[in-house]
Amino acid sequence: MHKTLVVARKETKELMRTKSTMLIGLAFAFFFSLVYSLAVIKGKDSASAISLDSSVFYLSAMVGLFIAYMSTGQIFLREKADRVIETLMCAPVNLRQIWLGKVLGVTVAAYSLSFLTALMIIVISSILSSSLLLPTTAILVHVLLVIPTLIAAFAGLLGFVQFCLGMRESRILNFVIFAPLFAGLSGAGYVMGDSSAISWIQVGILFGISALLLAVTAYLTRRLSRERIVTTIT
Repeated sequence: MHKTLVVARKETKELMRTKSTMLIGLAFAFFFSLVYSLAVIKGKDSASAISLDSSVFYLSAMVGLFIAYMSTGQIFLREKADRVIETLMCAPVNLRQIWLGKVLGVTVAAYSLSFLTALMIIVISSILSSSLLLPTTAILVHVLLVIPTLIAAFAGLLGFVQFCLGMRESRILNFVIFAPLFAGLSGAGYVMGDSSAISWIQVGILFGISALLLAVTAYLTRRLSRERIVTTIT
């Protein structure tokens, strides 16, 4: 576990120092927080809490997945392209520990901006409505527990794919995985943002799917081999 945390700290520091990713993430988070906050205050007072819940639910997930998508490309694909992964594989750490450490690094960076997004929606909505708007308990659990699990599952899947496939195939498959998921969350957020309440059932289903995906991907990492990763470096 100590070796995994060493890898995770390394990746987190590198991602946090990547100004382009962080600035894009902050700009993305602020813009959509403002857009969703404006949608929140358009509703009646009785519907504001529902709209706020939906906005936090969808947008925090969107930002987390977007940053995770950008980050995995940096710490998986770029390290393969620069052959840094070869040096890392020579260290006294196995492939599962490398994979998990990288996933944790991505999760920390992406979740930081996701949490900030949720906070900005609440603050901006409260300022614009001149009253304190707070999400329900289910949404708080979603932000604190479900979102980091979702990000870890998504980053873990992309990282596993990038380890197993060649550079070109990885980029194509990553986009195929990311685009429908991101578009679906974005569309659902706009459609349901002002009219549908988020229940414990929705939060529980998303958590269950995320945890299952993470567990399955972690199990599949047993099939990783140094030889296969080296042969995919071109």
